[in-house]
Amino acid sequence: MRVTPAIWLALPSLLVVALFGLVLVSFASVSLLTLEPGSALFHGPVSLRNYERLLGSAGAWRAIGTTLRLSALIALLCLLLGYPLARVLARSGSARLRRVILFCLVATFLSGGVTRAYAWMVILGNRGLINEALRGLGLPTLTLINNETAVVISVLNFVLPFFVLTLFGALRTIPETLEQAARNLGASRLRCFLHVTLPLSLPGIAAATSLCFALSLGAFLFPQMLGGGRVHVLATAIYDRIQTSYDIPAAAALAMLFFGLMLALLGLAGAVRRALSVRYAGEAA
Repeated sequence: MRVTPAIWLALPSLLVVALFGLVLVSFASVSLLTLEPGSALFHGPVSLRNYERLLGSAGAWRAIGTTLRLSALIALLCLLLGYPLARVLARSGSARLRRVILFCLVATFLSGGVTRAYAWMVILGNRGLINEALRGLGLPTLTLINNETAVVISVLNFVLPFFVLTLFGALRTIPETLEQAARNLGASRLRCFLHVTLPLSLPGIAAATSLCFALSLGAFLFPQMLGGGRVHVLATAIYDRIQTSYDIPAAAALAMLFFGLMLALLGLAGAVRRALSVRYAGEAA
């Protein structure tokens, strides 16, 4: 059989996908083994004991609940803060304003995660910029670090540009003539937005929100550095199981549960996005 050039072009991507699949299979196989007490060795026989322990663990369920709650809150904040920004970016008549917004969004990608985490520690710390300003004004200081507030702010700063740029692309595909036609027929700006722009942008909102939700679910660096060990999410729970007890099988089992949870949630988000696309954007089912 003759190999087409397209297959050769896709071969590097297929090899990367195969590598990730191999890692996933190894994680799944390790999660079925048992840690030998008093050592770092793990062995068979193969069993579901690690999954049973995790499903019966109150700490694991708290980590899952905290992860879902914070991820949902961050996704909601992305929607509230990012939609107006994406709207201005897509519809503003000022080229200079669009360039400034795009520069600010892209500039955030030029710094690494560790740099951003330390920057937020400087801003939110007990002796940080915000609390020093409050002291200068004679106001009481705030506890803004080593808690969920710091985690939400830092992760929001990380995922918001993804939301805005994703939604910006969706808003650009909505013809301005539809909004102009609604205004010519006597609709107010608010009514035009609620009945024309918002429904047509719902598939884009679903795509951008699901992306930010997925990024928030897998966040590790910001909860670890800004949570102060007090914010337990799934990523930090996996890390703690390796660092404290070196229980790699239990960590692998928790990682597999995490992976399954993400697949289920992203599958649900994809189904919602497709339903909205068929309902409001006229795409084929």
